[in-house]
Amino acid sequence: MSSQKAKSSNGFNEGAALVSSTRTGESSSLSFDLTRSAAPAEEYRYSVDPTYIPISGGAATLTLVAGVANRQIEVLNYSILVDAASTVQIFSDSTALSGPYAFAANGGITVNDDEPSYRTNVGEALKISNSAGNIAGSLAYRIV
Repeated sequence: MSSQKAKSSNGFNEGAALVSSTRTGESSSLSFDLTRSAAPAEEYRYSVDPTYIPISGGAATLTLVAGVANRQIEVLNYSILVDAASTVQIFSDSTALSGPYAFAANGGITVNDDEPSYRTNVGEALKISNSAGNIAGSLAYRIV
């Protein structure tokens, strides 16, 4: 039987070691280096800082962000306003990401959360549809 301990000081310490010992007191160790580039956020994110865009259009399906090959679009926050009674829906190309939002004239929604609200399918564009009147607002997104 052996006991094992991991030695390190903080989450981004630049090294660590594994020490194991047997019942007779013999021990061995294996050390390795950890680099800051090993942090998950730096390895899989295409862009970390959000990009802010306006939402503006009529009764139509609008492409807000073009698809990026092998990447997804994460919606971080958004505000939507309509000037006429309308139904608004968010899409990843033709796949619905939201249910239809039914708004009264001059109605809207604002969403701001710590986690992404929506994520498109890989390589697909982020779109929004508006059934009547004009739509306005803003959106923050990042490519992942």
